[in-house]
Amino acid sequence: MNIPRPTPAEWSPIWRLVQTGLPQAMLAAGESGTLVAQYCDDLQQVALCFAPTAQGLPCGTCRSCRLLAEGNHPDLLMITPETGKRITIEAVRHANEFLAFTPQVSACRWLRIEPAEAMTAAAANALLKTLEEPAARAHILLLSEHPSQLIPTIRSRLQRLPFPTMLPGQCVNWLEGLGIPPAEALSLSRQFANRPLRAWQLWESGWVTLRRTWIETLLNLPRQGPVAALRLADNWAKDTDLLLLRELVLSLLADLLRLQGHRLDNVVHLDYLQSLEVMAQSARVACLWLALEGWARLPESLAQNRNVGMTLETLLLSWIGIWSGQVAHGITS
Repeated sequence: MNIPRPTPAEWSPIWRLVQTGLPQAMLAAGESGTLVAQYCDDLQQVALCFAPTAQGLPCGTCRSCRLLAEGNHPDLLMITPETGKRITIEAVRHANEFLAFTPQVSACRWLRIEPAEAMTAAAANALLKTLEEPAARAHILLLSEHPSQLIPTIRSRLQRLPFPTMLPGQCVNWLEGLGIPPAEALSLSRQFANRPLRAWQLWESGWVTLRRTWIETLLNLPRQGPVAALRLADNWAKDTDLLLLRELVLSLLADLLRLQGHRLDNVVHLDYLQSLEVMAQSARVACLWLALEGWARLPESLAQNRNVGMTLETLLLSWIGIWSGQVAHGITS
């Protein structure tokens, strides 16, 4: 996908940093689905470029830009873990050696570690020594979805980069620029405004149809009762993206809370507003909060290898319990 570049106004804080001198140790923080990784691509390209434009974008034609496009730049090292594994001390030691050498093509050497929280404790300590005394003409960029998981001594030596955060209106324009119809772009932006890449990926995977099916199933479930909830849990446990389902349910629960507080401006699922308003009127607040807590903890339950079917049963029973007043067994355990 050809990701639209940020506008000059959005990019200007980063360009000023490049002009005045980038810090040697930097942190880019942003959850999955934001444009942080793409902004980092642009930053490292402009930092290594021979002749950036007046707006702070890489020229795209110099030797450095060509080497980056070919994936063969000798002054760039990117460290990422293998799927399901951590970043090892050996990888960081190799990176430290890489930074110690003189740049071969560009004015600096560039190390990128992503995601930084994947480093083992030994790897983090090995990197800390380099952060304390970085080599001349070396820049270190750490990308992190969860910067709080980095050890404090590393965080204290990193300067956080001021990448722009996309507002809902900007997200709509960005999605429309990728060919998504205006109505669907608006709907996606209400739920994923700060994660436009996530919104686009969901659109490509058929999210619009799946979302409608899931919402209508969930809104009808309280009238159908516990047996239907157990049957649905069995079906969804087989081939459903549970983290995506969790994201949808949490947004529905948040909408119900907003409607109980008469905060219409922030409602995400406006196309189901009438049904949600009716359901919000009869929803029991205590049970609603219990359900929200249970769905929020779903990643923890999956990480503990709990039975997926039983976990979904508990969560779906907690969903219908918002209106029946019955608390699902185990939801608060």
